[in-house]
Amino acid sequence: MTDVQMPPASLSNAERTLLHEVGFADETERAGTAVLVDDHMRVAQSNDPAQLEILPLAQALTTYDFVQDLMFGLVGPEENDHIRALAETMHPPLGHFIWVKAGAKLRLPVQCFSMLETPQARQFTHDITLIEAGAEVEIIGGAMVPPALNRGRHIALSETYLRAGARCTAIGIEHWAPGMEVHSYSYARLEAGARSETTSILLAPVREHGAHARAELGADAVSTAQTLVFAPEGTHRVIDSETRLAGPGARAQEVTRMVSAGGQIDNLARMIGAEEGTEGFLGCDGLNLGKGGAIRAVPALEALAEGTALSHEASVGRIDGEKLSYLMAAGMEEDAARELIVQGFLAPADDVLPEGVRERVSALIVSAKSGGM
Repeated sequence: MTDVQMPPASLSNAERTLLHEVGFADETERAGTAVLVDDHMRVAQSNDPAQLEILPLAQALTTYDFVQDLMFGLVGPEENDHIRALAETMHPPLGHFIWVKAGAKLRLPVQCFSMLETPQARQFTHDITLIEAGAEVEIIGGAMVPPALNRGRHIALSETYLRAGARCTAIGIEHWAPGMEVHSYSYARLEAGARSETTSILLAPVREHGAHARAELGADAVSTAQTLVFAPEGTHRVIDSETRLAGPGARAQEVTRMVSAGGQIDNLARMIGAEEGTEGFLGCDGLNLGKGGAIRAVPALEALAEGTALSHEASVGRIDGEKLSYLMAAGMEEDAARELIVQGFLAPADDVLPEGVRERVSALIVSAKSGGM
């Protein structure tokens, strides 16, 4: 293995401006920051080292022996061709290690972003997040490419560990390019009493995007996930999730809202109740705005234990005629009324987004529907 690369100079003003669109803020306004650009960790810093440590993953592996057990601890290196390519690379792993210490109560969010700047480049990343027992953290993350980049390939693996009683609120905003191919794999383990709230915002056009998530919940752990998806013409998205309620009293709720404006969306969601006293809910709602688009929602429930309670709701259709008529009767033009309905459908709950990020998400929704991305 070659020498571990340390982060070079910080970000340029142009890079900061681009990342701002997906939630980036000045490092002084965050508890810690990790930013990867092409094949370099450009920023890896903590403003509260007593409670939070952030390192390039390659450096973390040589600094702390236990990180070796976390790497490929939630998924085998032979899981599929994409993950195998990550595992077999001869280069040091590219990604970050975020470690929130036991009992930490971080006042400011942690932010982590990746950017692909080189056209036609291949980017393979592996991130590990460890949130120790009783710790609480908010994470704002995302991905971005400059406007001039149209094609490239990004494959990402993330492994997240929430120890007993830990709490994590995470927001992810992805802004890829129309000609890109993206495959992301997210694995999480929640130990007893841990709580996770995640919001994923996937609005920008992308040729092919597979977002795969797997989560295992221990006793009394709670997971809430919200995914907002937009697919214009030329975009194909596969949203594939599986949540396993592995401990007594574990609870999970997953809601996916999808809008197709000519693109294709496949939503494959599976909830497994493996222990008694577990509860799970899957919600899939879709709006198809044009004849060329397609939405496929396939929720699946699997009860493996007596006393588990699983349910789902799924609906795919067109804009509600009554809502449209109501807005038009109030004086709105039809196109403006449709726009407002779609924006409301894709808007996340206000209480899950920090104010600055909320404004940027609202702008992304408007831009996505208008074709301005």
